[in-house]
Amino acid sequence: MSMKNKIHHLWEKLASLILGLLGFASCGEIEKILEAPDMYGQPHADFKALGTVRDADGNPVKGIQVTVRQHWSYDEPADNKLFTNAEGTYQLIREVFDGPESVTVTFEDVDGEENGGDFASAEVSPEVVQTEKGDNDWYGGAFEARADVVLKKK
Repeated sequence: MSMKNKIHHLWEKLASLILGLLGFASCGEIEKILEAPDMYGQPHADFKALGTVRDADGNPVKGIQVTVRQHWSYDEPADNKLFTNAEGTYQLIREVFDGPESVTVTFEDVDGEENGGDFASAEVSPEVVQTEKGDNDWYGGAFEARADVVLKKK
């Protein structure tokens, strides 16, 4: 055995002795720990609220302010405001920590006669449906709440 191999062998024995004194049975355990994948980020889920707003004649209503309030038992509710487009549809897509337990959607006519009439406000609580399962790691899945309403004129 060459002198270089003897020194290398001596260092291996010394390292094994030190690791044994520190409580590591073998370097194999360290290798298992070091091979574990690193995971960065935080738990999250996808949430979508969508629907349509129509008048009593079935026509789409543009410019209705839609407030989507998501409720969780462990956190304050989160509000998001958006407006219906020319087709009377709205869609909110956002990333959340976890799917909400419930959702309240409020519809308000904030422009009066401008987009087809002066409509009374409405509020609904659509069912929250899980549309995609999570991966049992960081991704909690996808959730959706759909609310279609017919607004009555004041």
